[in-house]
Amino acid sequence: MNIKKRYKQYKAWQLNAFDWSYDENEHHYCVNCENEFVGNHCPHCSQKAGMGKVSWKSVLQSSAEVWGMHNRSLLYSLWQLIWRPGYFISDYINGKRQVSFPPVKMLVIMGVISVVVDYIFKAPDITEEVIKEDSPLLDQYFQWVEASPGWGWLSIVCFFIIPTFCIYRYAPCNTKHSLPQGFFIQVFMSIQVLIVDDLADFFSSYFYIMVPLCYLYAYRQLFGYGFWGNLWRGLLMLISSAMFAILAISITELLTTGPSFADRFLFIMCCAVLATVSMLAGMLISKSLARLKEKREKSKISPTS
Repeated sequence: MNIKKRYKQYKAWQLNAFDWSYDENEHHYCVNCENEFVGNHCPHCSQKAGMGKVSWKSVLQSSAEVWGMHNRSLLYSLWQLIWRPGYFISDYINGKRQVSFPPVKMLVIMGVISVVVDYIFKAPDITEEVIKEDSPLLDQYFQWVEASPGWGWLSIVCFFIIPTFCIYRYAPCNTKHSLPQGFFIQVFMSIQVLIVDDLADFFSSYFYIMVPLCYLYAYRQLFGYGFWGNLWRGLLMLISSAMFAILAISITELLTTGPSFADRFLFIMCCAVLATVSMLAGMLISKSLARLKEKREKSKISPTS
């Protein structure tokens, strides 16, 4: 089989990775509710077809469930998230939740793994570094992110939710996605960032360059824009998110440590304006381009006079 054909099969798998087909002529007997049915699960009690007496296979499956290695396994979800991230996230936020390990639970597990990896490969840094109360709030925040990578990275990428919601609002795919959907998008992206963080601990800090690449790749599949359309929107989203994050930290520091408001007013206003302008500019340009594309498609469909 040549490379081109393999690539086509890979793209087809990315778009539709799950096979829900079953033999309609094959009947099953449910040992739980004594119902006869056709399909993969009993329609009365939802027990999976083919369940029988307890065996050594049952022992292994029950033990694996403790670590998330059963149906919708952690490893399988991570595999999907690496090779088809945007399509996988789109499946989940649009209702196909049976295909994924619970995302928040997956984030917690990956956060624990990251702490263990950091302890093994960065033991001197973690043991010596203590969050000092008298250090600047921004330094305290990044120290907390390093100590709790799961929730830390999620707190960072949560600033991406509103800019993503606005800038990608008129995307070809997942148009006008909701803010709760945006939350789960960033949960999955946090997991990807944790994977990159672990790779950087194993190999080199140069692996952190993969973080923006992960976002570009996942967002391209998730929202359906081309390379350049996704690139400039991603840059505007990053600028807006960074300004919102700096704005939130500055206001928090202003309220907790009590510096002069006059000293921080100009800086806070600049951050707020830059965050809002970059976000709204991306949304308005995307809306205009979407309407222009819609007009072109209608002109092609309408009969010529």
